[in-house]
Amino acid sequence: MKKQEIGILDGNGHLYKIIKRKLRFEAIGNFCPAFVTYKGKEYLVKSEEGDLSDPFRAKESYLKKLYITVP
Repeated sequence: MKKQEIGILDGNGHLYKIIKRKLRFEAIGNFCPAFVTYKGKEYLVKSEEGDLSDPFRAKESYLKKLYITVP
């Protein structure tokens, strides 16, 4: 998988940086959430387009607007 552009949001939901990372998916029951490593920590990747972790409903377009929230 190629590196994806991921927005980083602060605790107030404001975008302050864009990073490029490869997504790592992990199967948990019927769901498959995506994670990335940023500054040595793992973060759950979310999409503004919909629930990225639901493999039965997720669409490729969900990969266009990804973000993580960091404290």
